[in-house]
Amino acid sequence: MLPEPTDFCRLWLFRHPELEAGQADRAIGAGPADLSRRGRAQVLRWLELMKPVSLGAVHCSPQPQCHGPARALAESQQQEAIADPRLRDQEMGRWQGRTWVDIMRDEDGPVRTFFSEFGESKAPGGESLGDAVERMLHWWAELRPVVLGKSVAVVLSGSLLTGFGAAMLGMRLSRCVSLQLPHGGMGALDVYQNAVRIGCWNPGGVDPD
Repeated sequence: MLPEPTDFCRLWLFRHPELEAGQADRAIGAGPADLSRRGRAQVLRWLELMKPVSLGAVHCSPQPQCHGPARALAESQQQEAIADPRLRDQEMGRWQGRTWVDIMRDEDGPVRTFFSEFGESKAPGGESLGDAVERMLHWWAELRPVVLGKSVAVVLSGSLLTGFGAAMLGMRLSRCVSLQLPHGGMGALDVYQNAVRIGCWNPGGVDPD
């Protein structure tokens, strides 16, 4: 068991659950998506895992794939999910909602740049992951003074979650892929006044089920 937060805040970071098959291969970005049947089951798994944890608040992206699961998590703790537009995934401009196959067919060069300069390059008409992480850090700067000694849950897209985690741990943004969680995965950061440590990361990864 993890120790209860006292002189630190525990940030429970949840990656939104699995999406419907037809949407999993699209550049969803800051757009909406639907959960798959397995994704909905992953939400139930969250509720079981978090039963022993007392959450001070549940925050999320306003995207339905994040807001819906966050609402279920919040209701299990007699709370309301708090959606904030600063927690949405990065804007993908004219790529948003299109399949990656189509994007790569039409714009191979920009796609290669986007991934070779991961975190810094923008989709045409969109924003970089670095931009998205920066707005989440502004959100965190506002929240931090009131969450000392509490556990707080945040439901996010995978890219923003890992980018934020990397920033909190002092890692280069390009290394954030090392913090990648599967859909429906979760991790905890313990945030002290002058330090951040990983409390746990993807505990379900050792679950044979």
